[in-house]
Amino acid sequence: MTNALIAFARAVGWGTLAGATPYMALLFVPMLFSLWDGEAPLSASMLVLFPLALSGAFVLGSALLFGLPLTFFLSESAKEHGGTYAMTGAVLGLLVPVAVTLWMGGGVGGEVLFLSLPGGFAGLVTGTSWGRWREAQRAAQDGG
Repeated sequence: MTNALIAFARAVGWGTLAGATPYMALLFVPMLFSLWDGEAPLSASMLVLFPLALSGAFVLGSALLFGLPLTFFLSESAKEHGGTYAMTGAVLGLLVPVAVTLWMGGGVGGEVLFLSLPGGFAGLVTGTSWGRWREAQRAAQDGG
């Protein structure tokens, strides 16, 4: 159980970084210029950490709501494969920001694309990490 929790945390962590990195890169350059202008470093740092918090919330929520039930259903079949987790993660990573944007009253436009592309990458990374761990567990269980 401890190994599963560590693997889950690792997958969520890598997915969070993958989803937040494009936004952190976009905010890092303006933050450097604001530091040179004499703004408070704490407020600029908080601006850069915000994408990590937002990405982490999306990745953790999606992993709990969709990833773990998927693991339950796939573990009961012989069709469990790491690629299944990776592709499902990528698709859900693309769709969850769209669903949340529509639920919050937004329209389908540029902001959805701005959120869903890094979301798809975050889902792909999360699913790949989790899928590799699941494959290793199945191989160890099967004896090789």
